[in-house]
Amino acid sequence: MQLIENSEQFEELILAGNVFIQFSAGWCRPCKVLTKTMEEVTPEHPDVYFYKVDIDSMDRSLLNDYNVRSVPKIVMFVDGHEVADMIGSKPKEEVSNFISEHKKS
Repeated sequence: MQLIENSEQFEELILAGNVFIQFSAGWCRPCKVLTKTMEEVTPEHPDVYFYKVDIDSMDRSLLNDYNVRSVPKIVMFVDGHEVADMIGSKPKEEVSNFISEHKKS
């Protein structure tokens, strides 16, 4: 999963079709668990772009725009539009189903 460095990059990358964003923090244990889950899920969804945002190094206005109040938080975008979100570390099957349910075919 590629780390998004700034708000401009974020806004550009979410336009690329099916985009999965994980808002995370280095100090967050559930975030680390979700990252491992994402490494397993990514190959199952070759039509989805996967990115990670470190909340400690990201512009606060972006975090406010997407209502990031706790981590991990995952947000699914389709063509630049937020279509769904989920908070917390979830099992692989639940994350994969979330992606399948919300991505554009």
